[in-house]
Order: sequence, then C-alpha cells, then structure tokens
Amino acid sequence: MTTQHILNAIDEWNTQDLITLDELKVQLRIDPGDVTKDAELVMVINGVSQQMAGMANRVFGYAKVNETFYDVEGIRRLYFSRWPVKFADIESMTLDGVDCLTAGTGWVLEEKTGTLYTPPSGGSIWSGDLDVVYSGGYKLPEETPADIKRACSVAAREDYYTYIRGTILSGVRMIGHKSARVMYYPPGQMAGMEKGGAGQLSPTWNAVQQVLNNYIRHWV
Repeated sequence: MTTQHILNAIDEWNTQDLITLDELKVQLRIDPGDVTKDAELVMVINGVSQQMAGMANRVFGYAKVNETFYDVEGIRRLYFSRWPVKFADIESMTLDGVDCLTAGTGWVLEEKTGTLYTPPSGGSIWSGDLDVVYSGGYKLPEETPADIKRACSVAAREDYYTYIRGTILSGVRMIGHKSARVMYYPPGQMAGMEKGGAGQLSPTWNAVQQVLNNYIRHWV
C-alpha cells in the first residue's frame, strides 16, 4: 500500500510575493517616492511570484497546516509539504493517536528540507497514520532566500519592460462588462510567449528555473 498524505491549511501567510515593491523599484531604477507606477509593478510582482511558485510546484509562503500521512508502512523518511520547518513550529504529532512529539521516539528533523527521519539507532520507524500540525515555509518577502529574490527581481524587470513595450500581442487579455472593455497583459507569463510556446523558456526564465531547481522536492 502506498503512503498518502492530505494537507489542509489552517492559516496561510498574508502574501506569496517573493520580493517587495521597493526591491523591484531598485531593479528598475525608479525612485521609491514615485508611486505613479505602483499598480503595474504590484501586478508584475504578483504574476512573476505565482509563476515561480508554479514552476517549483510548491507554496513558498509560511503557513500553519494540518498534514496527515496515511498508511505509512515501515519507512524511515517522510517529507513535509511546506518547508523549511523548525522543530519549535511543530505543534502536535501523533502516530495512530499516540503522541510522538514529546515521547522521544528517536526521530530527527532536518529543518531546511522539512524531512522527518528515524535513524537506525533511533529504534522505531514510521508505521501507521501520522498526523501533524505544524507551520512551515518562508515569511515572505522578508525571508525569501537571496537567490530566489534575485531571480524574481530579474524576471520581474524583464516582464515589466516587455509589458510597457506592448510588443507581445498574443499575451493581451480582455475583460468585458456591458459596453466597457479593458485590455491587459498578465505578467509572469513571459516564458511561454517570447519563444512561442509554454515549453520554451527565454534565457532569463531558464536561469530562473535553474535557481528553482534547488527548491523543488525531488521525490525518490
């Protein structure tokens, strides 16, 4: 039987933006006091941050969640879906209803990767249903890792310049209500448009993907 896990968020972080408005203004050499472009810049940050999260197939923002691993059959390693996870941020952990957070059952936590492990010297291994309430992820944008912040800033700069040039007509979208029509470009979708297909990344987005590869859970 294959282990299944179910995650329900209890309290999500208030933003998934990987950079701040001021940080993008630095990239674009816009005076922090100039607020005339703020709406466009916020749209770009939102779009690029969402695309990067999608490319990494994860949620970066810090959150309190309830994650349950069902039908665990004698394995030593389990992975939290939201990470990193600090030991102090695990509120409860039960295995088949038995507390294993305070009982000292021989498991260890690798906080950076959110990995639970029971070493051979620890005795028991995970078997049964493991229910955990914990908080994990990054408190964005202050805790965004430096390499992701840099990648997001560069990608957002590229998206913004292309947006204001208005050269990629295939990226234009329209919202209509009665007689009103609003045309807009959804930032964060540069990767598929510049090369003519969603699977063909621009050089900038190829570089972004290389950075994100360090933050993707590679299941083994």
